[in-house]
Amino acid sequence: MKYTTLQHEDEKERMTGMDNHRQYLPTYDDCFICGQQHPRGLRIRFYTKNDRYVYADFTPDHTQTGYLDIVHGGVISALFDELTGWPVALQTGRMAFTAELNVRYVRPVKVGKTYLATAYPTVDKGRYWEGKSDLRDADGMIYARANGKYFMISEEDSAIMADLMTYAPGDLPVFQPEYLTK
Repeated sequence: MKYTTLQHEDEKERMTGMDNHRQYLPTYDDCFICGQQHPRGLRIRFYTKNDRYVYADFTPDHTQTGYLDIVHGGVISALFDELTGWPVALQTGRMAFTAELNVRYVRPVKVGKTYLATAYPTVDKGRYWEGKSDLRDADGMIYARANGKYFMISEEDSAIMADLMTYAPGDLPVFQPEYLTK
């Protein structure tokens, strides 16, 4: 499905990720997706724009293919697994773990092309949160979608994880006291 008419400039920015208001989120060094020191990881930086959405720019390379120049579906699923949980963490101030993730692959994702991954929380169900995400190219063409369910980690375990996160200068202080009291 290609989105050619956009009703709001905010929606255009969300779909393209093209603005200068990015607030990057912390990383965890041992994480395959976001760990900036992980020797074989994706090293993706997630960011927000002071909204409920979390974004990631994804430019896959040949180490992430299943065959030819097509990105392996497991790589895309792993990206969605972490991405879709971040908006829940921003809403709650607590880490979450994936209880269920359903991915719909719409068209092949090719190496060497930059995509925008976007996620947002959809509903607080009490025991768990639900979230959605998608992967689009610069024209807004959807390549994959995901729906997930996320269970919240306890405040105590979230605090332990927060101490293990790596915060680069300017990163949003998620899980830090100054963020949790706002």
